Amino acid sequence: MRMETARPAVAERQSNLALRALIVGGGIGGLAAAIALRRVGIEATVFEKAPQIAEVGAGLSLWSNAMVGLRRLGLEAAALEAGSVIERVQMFLSTGERLASMNVVALGRKAGAPSICLRRAALQRLLLDAALGDDPKSVQTGRECTGFEAGASEVTALFGDGSRESGDVLIGADGINSVVRARLFGEARLRFAGYLAWRGIAEGMASQLPGREPFVSVAPGAHAGCFDCGEQKVYWFLTANSRAGSRAGFLGNQGEVIERIRGWRVPLQRFVEATEEHAILRNDIVDRRPRRVWSAGRVTLLGDAVHATTPNLGQGACQAIEDAVVLADSLRRGASVGAGLRDYEARRRRRANFVVRQSYRMGTFTQLANPVGVWLREALGSTSWAQKRTVRLFEHLLQADLPELPDQAAPHRSRGS
Repeated sequence: MRMETARPAVAERQSNLALRALIVGGGIGGLAAAIALRRVGIEATVFEKAPQIAEVGAGLSLWSNAMVGLRRLGLEAAALEAGSVIERVQMFLSTGERLASMNVVALGRKAGAPSICLRRAALQRLLLDAALGDDPKSVQTGRECTGFEAGASEVTALFGDGSRESGDVLIGADGINSVVRARLFGEARLRFAGYLAWRGIAEGMASQLPGREPFVSVAPGAHAGCFDCGEQKVYWFLTANSRAGSRAGFLGNQGEVIERIRGWRVPLQRFVEATEEHAILRNDIVDRRPRRVWSAGRVTLLGDAVHATTPNLGQGACQAIEDAVVLADSLRRGASVGAGLRDYEARRRRRANFVVRQSYRMGTFTQLANPVGVWLREALGSTSWAQKRTVRLFEHLLQADLPELPDQAAPHRSRGS
């Protein structure tokens, strides 16, 4: 599924109007949006509720579509240096039987960029440095947005300390529990996928993967994977069917993971053992049902705030980066802020919602525990039909015609409190 390229501009007036964008949320999507908007001449300020933007998380994949997005932001080379290129992914049963493999290099040639795995913290640092530029006030921490007031000519973000910031457009990039989304469309429950995930980074373990290739493995009710992620580190994950809200028992997260994979004939345990207990993340896997409407007036949503997805396709961060590039292009081309936001939504909605649906379905398939379902998965997984379907899916995902962003670098100016 290729994203529609930008239509010829009716009027390239937004970049000349000294627009100011208020971005709520200093994660990957919010920082990428700030960089993209400034490249097209729009002033952007990020407001993050945490006291500091800390280096958190485990690893993530940046598939070719996201690397093209980073190219548009001027950050592709830096990301390549920080991560490890994914050349081929091997797929196994937990018994060690090989199911299939996917030639990621070939997919990348068609998409026009390689795919990599890197630490989430490394990507966040790259984006933060670029978003800050030479103005430390462009990313403000300790600013918890509690709501907004939208008018005909401007929008005002409201903060927990009583302060206010006014601008021309407000972008909710504040994650799966978005305050901006809740104020726009009301509270909505998260969708629990039926399983949890453990994730970690093993230090000093680079190139210890078999054949130096990443692998994924499936077992009844479980799914795992290991990827080199740069800096002599390996990212690993394990999912397991579970009730929502489960907590580690007396074995701790590391012990529970080791116990669950005992007897697996894939080299996962060595990486788990090389990860400190405190560094293992444990999370319920949740997403949000796709939305058709993302914006209202001068307010819109981006990334997990509007299309939070399960991690099965590794597209969460990738889709947020795509959002950022298209949003900047739509605002610079639109005859008004409202027109720009409608264009952004129209160009992104179908693709992002496709990812949410496909990822949820993929998770249902990989987490099969019923003996009949497991047998069918194992019987079909190695067939040429199944492998062609997987390749076609990733061809759709990795190819995205993202618009060029002419670097007009918005001058920094002071406005608001």
